[in-house]
Amino acid sequence: MKKAAPFISYLLHPLIMPSLGLLIILNSGTYLSLLDPAVKRAIMFVMALGTLVFPLMMLPILHYRSLVLRRGQAVTKEERLIPQSIILVLYIITFIYFKRLPLSQMIHAYTLSVTGTLFMVLVLNLKFRVSIYTAALGGMTGLIIALIFLYETPLQGLLMLTLFTGGLTGSSRLALGDHWGEVLSGFLLGLVVVLVTILVY
Repeated sequence: MKKAAPFISYLLHPLIMPSLGLLIILNSGTYLSLLDPAVKRAIMFVMALGTLVFPLMMLPILHYRSLVLRRGQAVTKEERLIPQSIILVLYIITFIYFKRLPLSQMIHAYTLSVTGTLFMVLVLNLKFRVSIYTAALGGMTGLIIALIFLYETPLQGLLMLTLFTGGLTGSSRLALGDHWGEVLSGFLLGLVVVLVTILVY
């Protein structure tokens, strides 16, 4: 696991999850699946640009300014705060852009929920240590539960796969030195924030 953990962490990186979650929404078997393919591609492009591409473009700059370590892991709370704050700003901009578009409330709620999850991780990390990796997988789990509850979509198989992936991610983070409390609290935080935001929005 120690040898595979870095690969798993890159493969299941938190920055990938917002786009992956939106992909699930747009192909979940609900009315959103009926959107024109060109519209789906445009929505996916905006999400990927704001939550994946732009944040990844910032990492070399942060590395050059010695704000993150070579492997992208900050050594202090302050150093973790800087990249997470920049990424949070990009997430907020993405949500505001989506909010201005005549899209489904489900998409608005999901974008708000991933932004809220990152905000909560950032705030909690000022005092405690919460795994952003498992928070992302917890959020994915919360999304699928919300889709099943709201639209009665048959996504139970995907839910089991997500839970397995969450366990795999948690195991990899433990192998890399995270503690059980960090891993479990991150997963529960992501699950609750995304699920509650979508159900209440």
